[in-house]
Amino acid sequence: MTTVESWRMRGDVMDACSCSYACPCNFGNDPSKGFCESVVTFRIQEGNYGATQLDGLNLVLLIRFPGNAFAGNWTLGTYLDQRANPEQMQALRTIVSGQAGGLFAVMGDLTETALPTKQVAIDFETVDGEHRITVPGLLEVGSERIPSPFPEEPPLDASISSSVVPFYTGAVKVRRTTVLKLTDPDISFEHSGLAATVGQFDLSGP
Repeated sequence: MTTVESWRMRGDVMDACSCSYACPCNFGNDPSKGFCESVVTFRIQEGNYGATQLDGLNLVLLIRFPGNAFAGNWTLGTYLDQRANPEQMQALRTIVSGQAGGLFAVMGDLTETALPTKQVAIDFETVDGEHRITVPGLLEVGSERIPSPFPEEPPLDASISSSVVPFYTGAVKVRRTTVLKLTDPDISFEHSGLAATVGQFDLSGP
């Protein structure tokens, strides 16, 4: 049996999906369209797996499920940062596979179809508090504040204090996507102008 190390990662996270604003999946409800297609991107400010440092690396989850998130039947793919050296890559693979416990082990239990993990260039840019994630040739995601229904009012800066989906630590900002376009050969979708949430994460295991 493989011995796993303790690990912790914290930093910025953005979730963008096919649901209406705020995404009912965040509260344990069924997705807006009866299914959910989502991209979740983590920018690790500080992280380690045992003695292996993970600071500055990014990872992306590609998620599809046909009904309530907690009913399972997920399809799950992962992009890992191509800047990772071999030790960091092995550490990230161990964490996201669920072998080292924590959130990713829970997600593994919900997953029916695991797509191949890919090592790619992941650009996670933040300008004026809004995120844009690019994986050349595969993925574009961007966030913006939701326009006010009152024409003379500024865009909304809404937030929720907690979410049942445990990607986030602390308050979660409610946004919408300027673009959400995934063109991976194994899983593809496009849902621009719909739900996005941004905030901080602090995950650990086992």
